[in-house]
Amino acid sequence: MALFSSKDPAAAAKAAPRVDATTPQPSIAFVGPDIIFDGVVTGNEFLLIEGTVRGKIQLTSDLRIGPRARVEATVHARNVTIEGKLTGDVSADDRVELVTSADVEGNVRAPKIIVAEGAKFRGNVDMGANKPPTD
Repeated sequence: MALFSSKDPAAAAKAAPRVDATTPQPSIAFVGPDIIFDGVVTGNEFLLIEGTVRGKIQLTSDLRIGPRARVEATVHARNVTIEGKLTGDVSADDRVELVTSADVEGNVRAPKIIVAEGAKFRGNVDMGANKPPTD
């Protein structure tokens, strides 16, 4: 017997999550491929960059630098995934991932660092404590 079968619609209705106006939806911000942004980006939403960003990016959520993105910035987020080109230092609270198409020139600091085969990276790696200890 399948868990979701057409013979028992009540079981399928119970198992499916309800989505309505009161259900919190994840927030996503997007910088499109034809956007050029100079300045400081801060926030707590997931950010996907496909365009050009210069300056500083400071997020409490996740950041994905897409394959067409060109970022010249100091970057910090909870998790950072890089598919495009990043020039600048990058740090993360949890993880930095450089996928095959990544081209990174700068220092990387995070407790977990993943570098895929084929990714380009020039800089130093620091996998020590992300934040200095408080006295």
